[in-house]
Amino acid sequence: MRVRILIAVAAALALALGAKYLFFPGPAREENADQARQKTEQLVRAKDIDGLRKEVQGSDEYTAKVAVSALGELGAPARTAVEHALADRRPAVREKAATSFAKVATSEQAGKLVDLVRKDESPDVRAAAVASLDRMFAFREMDAIIDAMEDPDPAVRRRASKAAIKFSGVTVQYNPDASLEECRKGAKRMREYWEANKLNTIRLLNSYYESHYRQAPADNE
Repeated sequence: MRVRILIAVAAALALALGAKYLFFPGPAREENADQARQKTEQLVRAKDIDGLRKEVQGSDEYTAKVAVSALGELGAPARTAVEHALADRRPAVREKAATSFAKVATSEQAGKLVDLVRKDESPDVRAAAVASLDRMFAFREMDAIIDAMEDPDPAVRRRASKAAIKFSGVTVQYNPDASLEECRKGAKRMREYWEANKLNTIRLLNSYYESHYRQAPADNE
């Protein structure tokens, strides 16, 4: 009986300890996070793109996210490293990479985000990719943006609608929070308008892009 009581007490203590670290991570995890930030800051100061790339590939998810965000601050030289992170197995890292890509690439390179917009399994990644197309003034990827107006996730549709209105210059009857069936009808209206007017619109957008975006694509929101 005494042995059973001791076993039960030990099990209860183990369960309580596990719950503590699950719900109250405590200083250990915070210390690890601080160490990750400090290491990343050192790599950024050194402009060590290869070091940051290794942090993305070989670290825990939190450190990888910090590293890929840091790559975004290093501009065009970090583009290849950020591109690699777009294919990371972890959705949270791909999401950060999609956001960072807008800071390291130009509108002409925005096609790298199209597969994420159309095929990624995570709605957060798809939304981040659409938002980056918007920030990059990637009007050449309007077909993918209109496709995203039919995304199953409302957050993705909201991002896509904002970008589509920005590039087309028009609004159509479309509510991103309506049913998917209604959103498909709205997307069809936008697609029809774009097909009918895209040559003239692209000519105007090209002119605007040359004067406002080409010099510093990473600084535009």
